Amino acid sequence: MYVAPVGTTAPVDVTTAWAAAWAALGLLSEDGMTESREDDTTDHNAWGGILVRTTRSKHKRTLMVTALEDNKTVWSLANPGSTATTATGLTTRTVKVPTPDPKAFGFELKDGLVTKRLIVPRGEIIEVGDLTYSDSEMFMKELTINVYPSAAGVLYTEITNDAQAVVP
Repeated sequence: MYVAPVGTTAPVDVTTAWAAAWAALGLLSEDGMTESREDDTTDHNAWGGILVRTTRSKHKRTLMVTALEDNKTVWSLANPGSTATTATGLTTRTVKVPTPDPKAFGFELKDGLVTKRLIVPRGEIIEVGDLTYSDSEMFMKELTINVYPSAAGVLYTEITNDAQAVVP
């Protein structure tokens, strides 16, 4: 998973390297990424109870990953508007009330020779799971991203070399 400022140019194929502006999140949980969607739907019936139409509103798409590192990229996503400084080997993190901080997100998934990239031009971390500080538990930070549509209604672009995805 990668993150960059909104408007950063993303790769347009599955072989081009991610540009330096795209920061990697580091290790992610083996559970992968979860995509969820929500819609409010209303059924409209004719006399006699015959369903004639269903309307949708309030579409929402989220992506969830679990980071296994507490690096500067993960920390800044989980704490937008906060600051961190390092001097003489010590890092001081000042955590503030989160402020809006939309980002571009990129995901690269591999299955053998098949590569799939999802490019989210604009999204935002809207939920950070509970953190457990324990000697017996590995550090994990669950991050949920709200995906914001473009003016044209585009949520994300998927690029793949999967032969099964070929459109005739």
